[in-house]
Amino acid sequence: MSKVLLLCSGLKHTQEFVNPFLKRLEVYLSSHCDCVDVRNIVTFDERTFFEYDQVVFVFSTSMDSIPSSTLEIFQKLENQNKNNAEIYALIACDEFETEKCDLSARILEQWCIKENLKFKGSLKIGSMFFIMKTISSFVVANHIKAFAQKIIKHQDVHMRMTLLNERTFMKHANKYWNKEIRKKQKERKKL
Repeated sequence: MSKVLLLCSGLKHTQEFVNPFLKRLEVYLSSHCDCVDVRNIVTFDERTFFEYDQVVFVFSTSMDSIPSSTLEIFQKLENQNKNNAEIYALIACDEFETEKCDLSARILEQWCIKENLKFKGSLKIGSMFFIMKTISSFVVANHIKAFAQKIIKHQDVHMRMTLLNERTFMKHANKYWNKEIRKKQKERKKL
């Protein structure tokens, strides 16, 4: 049994989008771990970071890269006493391509190498905003459960999932943008 820290390290305005993933992960880990502690950027105390055996960073990407709030955490942890904590990441992006999360995972991995920590892998989730508005979120739940099982077993993990393919994504995007264009056209006619 181990102590796990789930650290919602994204920007404040994006935390509401990753919170459902965070809560689901917490549920799956709680029954198998001694302690599952959930913190966000506001409640995080860098002095306690290395009291945990495993740390899971949970955030959504910002311009295909790691959010500045996560970089601030890295900076605070630079001069702290280290242990051999295992680091995982649950990274979400709004695009359907999970490749948009790759740079963030590489940055996190490089930080772990620099700080002599063990980067054990990540779960990358695409189409984040679309997932939140559909009843198909159970598909994500299955991936999060598999991710939690890897964390519990201290295994390396490299998972990715998206709810859409390119064709479906373009269909929904075009539908949205055509609606927005019609709104703008109506506004111009009123002027």
